[in-house]
Amino acid sequence: MKGLTRRLFLLAFPVLLLGIVFAPNPKLLLGDFVGRHVQIARNLAGIFFFFMVLTPETAHPQLAALQHVVQGMHAHTDSLDSVSALDRAIDLVDDFGWNHGFLINVGDVKGKILDSAVQQRLDNGPGELKLAVELGTFVGYGTLRLVRMLNHTGAEIITVDPDIFAYTVSSSLYEQAQVRSRITMKTNYSYNVFAELKKQGRTIDFLFVDHVKKLYLPDLKLAVASGVLAKGCVVVGDNIRSPGAPDYKKYLLEGDGSKLFSTEVHRTHVEYWRLFPDEMTVSTYLG
Repeated sequence: MKGLTRRLFLLAFPVLLLGIVFAPNPKLLLGDFVGRHVQIARNLAGIFFFFMVLTPETAHPQLAALQHVVQGMHAHTDSLDSVSALDRAIDLVDDFGWNHGFLINVGDVKGKILDSAVQQRLDNGPGELKLAVELGTFVGYGTLRLVRMLNHTGAEIITVDPDIFAYTVSSSLYEQAQVRSRITMKTNYSYNVFAELKKQGRTIDFLFVDHVKKLYLPDLKLAVASGVLAKGCVVVGDNIRSPGAPDYKKYLLEGDGSKLFSTEVHRTHVEYWRLFPDEMTVSTYLG
């Protein structure tokens, strides 16, 4: 009997230990007092692991890119004004993407297509470009390119991403570029932001779509149905081929979207990786 009890204990102990370590709320398993101390021990272990074992390069490429920007900006602190700080921050992200790691922001090559699309909207109207919205912030690189193109205007720039990590990294990048006050950050989902704009009676003049690829088409349709796209709004879609948004492309070129949008497809390559082809779409909403 004692042998059976011992074997059961040996089987149950690892299960209990795993429960203590991985349980979402150890207080439910162990009670308030012991459970709270398990939470503290977990957090201390996580902090120790992060500071003593991980480096920014191994923790996440977003952190590594931010560290690269911070170090590069510090090397030029005395000679940077707000305009040159913005250019320098953009260049440093590109330098990291090409030479030190890999990132999934739009990058410098496709970034020129984005810049050209903004200029197209500025030149051709109709009317003033008052509101630009970016779906998908990541490190904040695309936002910086929008700021650079629109800095001489009164346009509001909103970037939307529900990921708190993206918010943390990108807001730090904006500070380095000295443009944090120029950007409205929404740690939210696109459909909530569209609903908010609709309630305010505001419309989007430029939309940069660079978030979850399977959401490109639903979000574009939602924007149209909600009435938040201004006539003449230019909509830029990234990564149309790699990793791909085939339903979005088909809708714009062959489906109902072809009656609502005039679309150009730009053939290019994946950001910071010339071997892999990619495409961007630049669409004008006909209203």
